[in-house]
Amino acid sequence: MMRRLTLLFTLLALCMLAGQGMAAATVRAWLDRDSLQLGETVTLNVETDESASEPDFSALEADFELLGRSSSSSVSIVNGRTTSTLLWAVGLRPKREGKYTIPALAIGNAKTQPISVTVGAAPVVDAAHPGDDLFLEVTADPPSAYVQQQIRVTVKFFYAINLTDGAVEELALPDVLVQKLGQDRSYDADRSGRRYRVMERRYAMTAQKSGALQLPALNFRGMALGGNDPNALFYGRGRAVSTRSEPIAIEIRPRPADSGSGPWLPAQSLQLAFDSESQLQGRVGEPLTITLSTMAQGLGFEQLPELDLPAISGAEVYPDKSLTRSRENAGWVVGERTRKFAIVPKQAGTLRIPAVSLAWWDTASDRAATARSAEITIEVAAAATAAAPAVAAPVGSVPAMAASVDSPFWKIIALSSISLWILTVALLLWRRSPRAAKAPAALAFSPTRRSFEQALASGDAAAAARRLLAWARSEGLPAAHLGELAAQLNSAAQREAITQLQAVLYAARPAASPARLAAAFASGFARAPRSVANDDGSVLPPLWDGR
Repeated sequence: MMRRLTLLFTLLALCMLAGQGMAAATVRAWLDRDSLQLGETVTLNVETDESASEPDFSALEADFELLGRSSSSSVSIVNGRTTSTLLWAVGLRPKREGKYTIPALAIGNAKTQPISVTVGAAPVVDAAHPGDDLFLEVTADPPSAYVQQQIRVTVKFFYAINLTDGAVEELALPDVLVQKLGQDRSYDADRSGRRYRVMERRYAMTAQKSGALQLPALNFRGMALGGNDPNALFYGRGRAVSTRSEPIAIEIRPRPADSGSGPWLPAQSLQLAFDSESQLQGRVGEPLTITLSTMAQGLGFEQLPELDLPAISGAEVYPDKSLTRSRENAGWVVGERTRKFAIVPKQAGTLRIPAVSLAWWDTASDRAATARSAEITIEVAAAATAAAPAVAAPVGSVPAMAASVDSPFWKIIALSSISLWILTVALLLWRRSPRAAKAPAALAFSPTRRSFEQALASGDAAAAARRLLAWARSEGLPAAHLGELAAQLNSAAQREAITQLQAVLYAARPAASPARLAAAFASGFARAPRSVANDDGSVLPPLWDGR
């Protein structure tokens, strides 16, 4: 009995498996044609007889444009058996000619079979002209240009029919730099008695070598509503349309022999100027900022040379980094370079910043030209003296005050004032003596020196400059700025350290080494001999003249 039950259950299981096999989903995929030409479309159909989600068509995007998709379902009853089907359809436009394979697509647990399709070359279309449904116009200005001179190329696409999509191919040439300018513009125009919608695109083109240059024909391919294309009703996209422009021959001339040996700058216009708001007055040791800029129509900023100032007698020059940009103006590339310079006068009087010149080639007049800036004259005043420290009342006034008030209290104050004055004089004599100069250990207790070293350690160049000046003034060196301090020092290392600190403050340079700056002033200030140093700002008369 058990054997019979086991056999029965086995037969039932086999029947169930057979039923599941018979109920397995049926999927298939097919194209409405297996060959087409570039610019045409083909329909991919995918069908299944079970409920499923839409297939993933993203694998087709490498070789085809997906133009649109739709889905439909149907139910049929035959001999009492109900059958339902799902159908997806997607329009494909090949991106290139060649032979392609539509890969297997997964639908539920099943997959379609791969499909092959052949894409032939696009048919050669004659250039259309005004009066046709659509046509292309391409112009190049100038038709003859120098190497590296900008050529303005304008592409205009005219259409008088309803387009659902389409594109004009981009301009590309070997050994030619092509830059698209701005965004496409749209407007209306009348040609040959017919109203057109116009799409305009502009390019800046510069040839890198001389010789004959052929601007190729540009093509438009798209879809227009209407016609007998069966896909028009399915997708609402219409018939395929195309047109092409005429090729253009351009002569590229070499650089003229009389253009000089400097940078080759063929431009429509070029200007070179100092900032009109530049300072016209200055002071010794205090930085002035001068801005030099150049602007060229028909050249990118990459073609413009770096801006520099010549050596200026009586001043140090610290250049900043250049600011550059290229912009578009009425179909022209406009390149700009701007650079600031910090100029630190070293002596009072008239400081002349000479004119700067730049040779270029005027393509509008086809001749050599020179752009020249104006000369700048700056009146430089003497260095500002350091603020005088507060001084106690003169010694001669103490006895007078004491005599006017007959009181032991005021006598004690007078005697204390005289003692303090004597102590101050003794301290000044000790500071100016050779023994004091050879005692660097005392400098370690100077608060101003410690604050200078702290500023160096933190990398704050501006704070280091301020605290160095404060330290110098506390040591009897009257200096309102770094240049004045350097003039009072006898150490080349210290003067070089101050120059490095000025370069960090006034120019775009890497920070000077804090260790080198600290080492230069490790033993205090190396004072210049009195005949060299400027002591005009001293409050007290010299206490020791060396005699």
